[in-house]
Amino acid sequence: MNILNIELTSIEETNLGFEHWVNVTYSVPILKNEYTVKLLLLLDFKVDDKELLDYLVSTWKYRDLLLHSVDMHKLENIDNYRNFGRMLL
Repeated sequence: MNILNIELTSIEETNLGFEHWVNVTYSVPILKNEYTVKLLLLLDFKVDDKELLDYLVSTWKYRDLLLHSVDMHKLENIDNYRNFGRMLL
């Protein structure tokens, strides 16, 4: 996975802590396109440091990005699966 861009879009203080909304653009070899997803980091402190934010996203949210890429791969190839099923009939 290649994380192309991590952009902090907003920080909101709530009863649970600080909601850090982050746009992450990534690409992987199995996908035809790059994708941007909006992720939530809920922390009990405010993060202003770009390096720390990059680290948190690349470690804590890596699994979420990986699962998203698998879903996008399925969507990109759904026509291939449909055509393959017709060939079997």
